[in-house]
Amino acid sequence: MRKKLRGTPAMVIAVIALFVALGGGYAIGAGFIGTGDLKNQAVTNKKIKKKTIKANRVKPDTLTGDQINEASLSGAGTALQAVQGTAATVPGATTTQTPVLTLQVPKAGSYVFFSKGVLARAAAGTVQCFLNADSDSDRSLEVVDASSNTTAFNMLAHTFNAPGSVTLACDNPGTGVLLVTNKRIEGIPVGALTSSDIP
Repeated sequence: MRKKLRGTPAMVIAVIALFVALGGGYAIGAGFIGTGDLKNQAVTNKKIKKKTIKANRVKPDTLTGDQINEASLSGAGTALQAVQGTAATVPGATTTQTPVLTLQVPKAGSYVFFSKGVLARAAAGTVQCFLNADSDSDRSLEVVDASSNTTAFNMLAHTFNAPGSVTLACDNPGTGVLLVTNKRIEGIPVGALTSSDIP
């Protein structure tokens, strides 16, 4: 009488593996899979483990606003502001720029700046106010007299390569002291600046 052959589970698995190997099936270790082995767009969002892609895996300057929720970034779009209500004085016969307010810019980047100052003096005359950032400057020209105050407005776009400052300054070539009150400078960060000088 012939006995039945009974294989152990391990033997059964080994036999199946042998048939797969003989049939052309094979397995590739993870260390041998290159980018050329992957079909384009084969790795989908569900195949990527959450919170595993780090910043050093992203090429600099490749992500745009379409991929980033800017409101979720800490400090993104943070405006700068310097405000002073008390008066700064510019003596009469001052033909050079006299700083009346300064805004510190803590880091490099591109900004659009706005400034305001209320001008008052007893004698009528013309006053210039300047908003300065490095070599960039914006000039306003105002006629000031004793009957009414006037307000000087300036705006300026500038890119800082390092931390710096923006200064509001005024001259006073006429007679009498110039008072500059309600001063403010505001800076709004922007992604980049493109400047065009129109003749």
